[in-house]
Formats: sequence, C-alpha cells, structure tokens
Amino acid sequence: MSELVTLNVERRKVSNSRASKKLRRNGYIPASISCRGKESISVALKADELKKNLSSYGRNALFNLSLDKDNPIVGMVKEIQLSPIKREMMHVDLQQVLLDQEIKTNVSVKLKGLDVLEFNKLIALLQLDEIRVKGLPQDIPDEITVDVSKVDKVESINVADIKFPEGIVPEISPEQCVVSIVEAKMEEDIDENAETGESEDAETAETTGEQND
Repeated sequence: MSELVTLNVERRKVSNSRASKKLRRNGYIPASISCRGKESISVALKADELKKNLSSYGRNALFNLSLDKDNPIVGMVKEIQLSPIKREMMHVDLQQVLLDQEIKTNVSVKLKGLDVLEFNKLIALLQLDEIRVKGLPQDIPDEITVDVSKVDKVESINVADIKFPEGIVPEISPEQCVVSIVEAKMEEDIDENAETGESEDAETAETTGEQND
C-alpha cells in the first residue's frame, strides 16, 4: 500500500522555457498538478526531494502536496519527462487523486525466482514491462511480482495466471502473455550455430585463397 508522504511544492508565477531552465539550474524541477474539474496548477519542486521520496516510497507513492496548508492536495506522479541523453528530470506531471475513487495506472513487473529457473535450464523472457491496473490510489502497488521459481517446463505466464493484490484489477486482456519461459539451450544453440557459421566462413575463405594462389 502506498504511504502518504509530504512533498513540498511551490507555485510558479512564470512558466516559460527560460524560467524552467533557471529552476533546473537552481535544483528545482518544473511541474504541474492536474486537478479534477479545474485547470492544472504550475508548480516547482526540489529535484533531490522528489528523487529521495520516489526511491524510498516507490513510483506510485501518494503525496500530500503542500501547496495550500488549509486545503492540501493528495496526488501522485503521473509522468516524468526525461532529457534524451543525460536522462535528467525535465518536467513532472502530478495528478490529484481522491482516496475513495479508483484510478487507472501502469505498474512495473518484477520477476522472482530466476536463480531456480536457471538451475532447471530455463530462462524467462519478459513480454510486458508494465501492466495497466485499476484500484484505489492507496492500494496501487509499486510493482507486480511474478514468481517463476516453481516453473519447471516451457510455458507462458499470462495475466490470468498472476495473483494481484486485493482490490487491484488488471485492465488488459487476461490472455495477454507477461512472461515466456523457454529452454536455456535454445540460446546456447544460437551461439553455437553462430560460431560454427563463422568457422565455416573462415575455412571457405582460406580454401578460396589457396585456389587463387
């Protein structure tokens, strides 16, 4: 369950690109809060504080946005825009949520038991990095764990095979494949064939060279 933590935000009087660059130089990130039935609010928040909170509480953490002390806004991170090269935070979209109303969001998929799978000469191929789910904001997990430790044969793990936390419902087809379990030797065979092909090419080149001489 997501915890409600305080995230300090400040209103932005100017929201153009020049002002945003100045904020970033001073350690802040330009952001906006999407509110239900109202216009979005332009704000700024400290980059270090946001990174620390996301690291401690997870990507789907709930925040008490300290914009108005008398009427605090409960929100969560909807999207983070990153720079293409340095992958630095450029802008953050925050979304107001109500604790008694369900929301839809994407949750990361994490695999558990890979060491046991490898012992059985199997490997897991992740087909979905995220699963879209629906539930109350405080019930949204930071990740969905798929345990593959008991898998002992080639098979596909679909959405319907995954146990979701109570109150969380997947918003994609139950037949959607999330993880494919395949034999590890398939990868080894590919490598061996590649090596064999290289050897044959080298022998062919040597033979051709001798004939030309």
